[in-house]
Amino acid sequence: MTCDQNHNYKNEQQAYNGGKADQFVQHTETDKCTGQPILFGEPGLVMDYYDGNTVTGLWNYAQNYAMSDNSFNSVYGPSSPGAVNLISGQTHGIYAVDSVTGAKVSDAYTVQSPDANGVGTMTNDPDRPAFDNCSDSNHTSKNALGVMTGPNVGDLLNKKKVSWGWFQGGFRPTGTANGYSVCGATHTNVGGNSVVDYSAHHEPFQYYQSTSNPQHLPPSSVAAIGSTDQANHQYDLSDFDQAVASRHLPAVSFLKAGEYQDGHAGYSDPLDEQAFVVREINQLQKSPDWKSTAVVVARTTTPTVGTTTSPRRW
Repeated sequence: MTCDQNHNYKNEQQAYNGGKADQFVQHTETDKCTGQPILFGEPGLVMDYYDGNTVTGLWNYAQNYAMSDNSFNSVYGPSSPGAVNLISGQTHGIYAVDSVTGAKVSDAYTVQSPDANGVGTMTNDPDRPAFDNCSDSNHTSKNALGVMTGPNVGDLLNKKKVSWGWFQGGFRPTGTANGYSVCGATHTNVGGNSVVDYSAHHEPFQYYQSTSNPQHLPPSSVAAIGSTDQANHQYDLSDFDQAVASRHLPAVSFLKAGEYQDGHAGYSDPLDEQAFVVREINQLQKSPDWKSTAVVVARTTTPTVGTTTSPRRW
């Protein structure tokens, strides 16, 4: 398990050095870090890689299916803007609100270059979507929450009446506190460290009121997964398992691992990530729906598996 590398917006922009992409060591490397278990670090770590001897499952997929080892994105920076960009194609349109009252506030970390109405761009990593009970220590801290405006792909799918869902590890609440749902499920990673499964800022649809499920309500039934009900297309990973088993897969699905399996350096690793990807693909391959399913493994700051049972719509 390695040190988490510096993936701030400015540092990544500097690393690209006007398009030469030759300054990653100078601007994004973290070769010394602390953590439990002890994390690996060395000079030049940011240029290191895992090969097929380590990520054997992913390597085998690459040999048998299609692989693109060039990834071009339209945004720099950490997980929050990357997740929002995944579903919206940009990160502009955010404003900040008070964690408790919901009133609009000024917050330089959440909103960059705000206009007169306080609406600007997300470039930092605010772990606080406004429409999520599990944000910001269940809305008990003083940090501002972020509200995204404008449409996302979920809105577009709804408009075309295409079934879809976002499935994330740890989304199902473990209890309540102060009137808010608590996402307290944990797992132990390969290094023996206990990690909270749910990461609010990895759930981009919760920044948008139109596609949010603030209380993390379950679907009204397995048959309703993918349609607009009380879950509003936002689910726990266990709901995906039930959908596969009962042949109620949505036309488009986004799968997001719990933190211990999301491959993010510092608290996860490629072995735990690989276990997640292989488990999900194995159950799809055993399903009668496999013959009409396309799977995309997206290697971003935190890996997401996307599936569709209607490739023509992808």
